Amino acid sequence: MTLTRQESSGSTSDRPRCGCCGQPRARLTELGNTPGVFICAGCALWAARRAGGLRALSIPTVRRVTRHLLPRRHAHSDSTFHSAIPILTSTNLQRTADFYAALGFEVAGRYDAYLLLHDGAVELHFAQQPEAAPGHCFLHVGNAAAVWKRLRELDVSGVGQIADMDWGLREFTVVDPDGNRVRIGSGVD
Repeated sequence: MTLTRQESSGSTSDRPRCGCCGQPRARLTELGNTPGVFICAGCALWAARRAGGLRALSIPTVRRVTRHLLPRRHAHSDSTFHSAIPILTSTNLQRTADFYAALGFEVAGRYDAYLLLHDGAVELHFAQQPEAAPGHCFLHVGNAAAVWKRLRELDVSGVGQIADMDWGLREFTVVDPDGNRVRIGSGVD
């Protein structure tokens, strides 16, 4: 999960510093795999270009694209959104719980006609309906290829082919028994 911290202080000496370049910045992004470590957009773009995922794009283009991808929330504000949880439909909640257990999700709560699943900080909710009304969602993972391989080894039904996308993600889609499409992806290695 990526969090954004934005400080309102006008003085550069009061601003938090980038964990990469050390420069004081008004806006920093927390590294998803290293909680508590914040870097500036310039260092994030440098690292992405260096890793090869964005090498073909110019810096102005990358900034325009990532402006829409990076969360714009404050880390400790009551007036901003903190997460989004998809609510998908299910015609059989037990079958849904069993299917998503293979993906690594555990039951966090079960109510009349409602199921909450979680894997760490990620939640999926399911509302029981007499007829399926399939939905879509996207899940970021650390290594999509490893997840895809594990699901194929477990012979999970509905797992599509994995592919590297033009936008720098490696993705595949899992279709559950009710037709919900869950896209799973990570950065291209």
